[in-house]
Amino acid sequence: MSQLTLKLDAAWQPIEVISADRGFTMVHSGRAKAVEMYNDGPCPSHFYPSVIVLHNYVRTKRIIMSPTRKNIYWRDKYICQYCGDRFPYSRLTLDHIIPKALGGIGGWLNLVTACMPCNQKKGCKTLSEANMKLVKEPTKPHVSILNFYHINTVPEQWENYISY
Repeated sequence: MSQLTLKLDAAWQPIEVISADRGFTMVHSGRAKAVEMYNDGPCPSHFYPSVIVLHNYVRTKRIIMSPTRKNIYWRDKYICQYCGDRFPYSRLTLDHIIPKALGGIGGWLNLVTACMPCNQKKGCKTLSEANMKLVKEPTKPHVSILNFYHINTVPEQWENYISY
């Protein structure tokens, strides 16, 4: 089962993306109401919910995305930030713009994706010492619920309930 359900709180704000199986269970146990449905389900008379709304308000925390390897690659769109070429996950590395040996730390603003040849060329040098430039300056990304769950293709049924 690869279908997902968008879960909204009682104020109709997106709070989570869950499996359609879990959404189905929440609706049929009375904890939520289905507002959009997929065209198939576990049996002919029951459909999987695409969007559900809870009966209660839920206090949510701000969505925070850590600067992990996977998230840095996602932010940089799998593009080497030195040569500008796109690479598969297995052929990319993380590079500290200010090398760790020179006091550079991790984080959104000092880590970028780099292909292996560019990372080796830069080595433990600053950008100016290596005579290299960045394709784009790294930033801390604005995180929406879609970013947090790495959802690239939004189901049509979700369009009215999310903001990009």
